[in-house]
Amino acid sequence: ITVTYNSIVTKDIFETIDQLNAEGLQIDTMREEHHLLHVGRLVKWKRVDLLIEAVAKLKQEYPKVQLSVVGAGPELESLKEQVEKLGLQECIHFKGAVYDSKELAKCFMKAQVYVLAGMGGLSINEAMCYSLPIVCSVCDGTEKHLVYENKNGHFFETDNVQSLTKTLSKMLSDKQTCVNMGKESLRIVESKINEEVVVNAYLDCFNQLKG
Repeated sequence: ITVTYNSIVTKDIFETIDQLNAEGLQIDTMREEHHLLHVGRLVKWKRVDLLIEAVAKLKQEYPKVQLSVVGAGPELESLKEQVEKLGLQECIHFKGAVYDSKELAKCFMKAQVYVLAGMGGLSINEAMCYSLPIVCSVCDGTEKHLVYENKNGHFFETDNVQSLTKTLSKMLSDKQTCVNMGKESLRIVESKINEEVVVNAYLDCFNQLKG
C-alpha cells in the first residue's frame, strides 16, 4: 500500500492569479478585513449551518464581519432561512456555484480567512494557493498534511460552535498573523503538496512495482 497526497492543478490557479495581477487586481489590495470564505457544495456534512451560527456570535465582537458562501446544493434554502431567522442577511452572502476561474479567484482574493466547518477536501488546497490561512476541524484526513496548528491555520473542535467562534475570533483579531499564516499556506502548496509532487509519487510507486 502506498499513500500519496491529493492535489488540484495549482498551475492553473497561479496562472489565473497572474492574469488578474496583469489587470491590476492584487491580493494585497483586495483583501477585506473580517471577511470569511467557504467554498463547497451545500450539503449537511459541510456544516455551513455551524459556520452561520458562529458568524452570528462573531457579529457581537466584529460588527463588520462578512461571510461569503460559494456553492450550490440541497441545503441552500435551509441555510438561507437560517440566515434570515438570525437577521444576518447583510453580512452573509450566498454567491451560488461559481465556475468562472477569474470570478472564483476574486472570491478567494477578497477573503481574510478560509473556513471549512465540516467535511471537506480540495477546497483547502485551493484556498492555500491564494495565501489564505485555514480554519477547519479534524475531518476526513485531507487536512492532516495541509494545515499545521499555529503555522498556517487553526483547528477547532468538530461540531462545536463555541470552539469555532473562539478560533475565528482569534484569527480576526490579528491581521498580521493572518497574513503570515497565508504566506505559509502558499509555501506549503508550492513546495510540498501540488500536482507535480502527486504525479512523482505515483511514478515512484509504479517504478517500484516494475522493479
